[in-house]
Amino acid sequence: MKILFAGEGGQGVQVIAEILAQAAIEQGKRATYIPNFGVEQRGGVSLAYVIINQQPIVYPKFEKADILAVLSERSWDRAEQYLNPKTIVIRGPAMREGLQSSLPPKVGNLVVLGKVNQVGKIVDHQFLFEAMEDRFAKQFQDHPDLRTLDRQALEEQK
Repeated sequence: MKILFAGEGGQGVQVIAEILAQAAIEQGKRATYIPNFGVEQRGGVSLAYVIINQQPIVYPKFEKADILAVLSERSWDRAEQYLNPKTIVIRGPAMREGLQSSLPPKVGNLVVLGKVNQVGKIVDHQFLFEAMEDRFAKQFQDHPDLRTLDRQALEEQK
């Protein structure tokens, strides 16, 4: 499964790609995650290439995605070259005709991750939760209410 996450710096594109790859590894699958972003820390286009497979992964990048998850309109221009006729496109809540979400915009990336996992049937949800727990352990310790909100975001698109 080849997944491309595209957004802008600060939207959490790299975070959700990392969580998905880690969840796949924890479930016993092979996974690669390659970040691609400009020098800007916020606002520049950010891409994350994730490949998940049962077999060894020969090369960590790809020309066409099985799933393209786009979190911003501006990143669409960089991401559309990865489309093929079978690519499943998921538009984030911040985009026109994007996923509908009742949750705050700050968890929009996790809403997208939940939808990507649901559509692609990539990992068991429990592994996704565990990888999220590992990634945000300090934040959850400092702000326990975030754990509930982030879990809701992952589950919203089930």
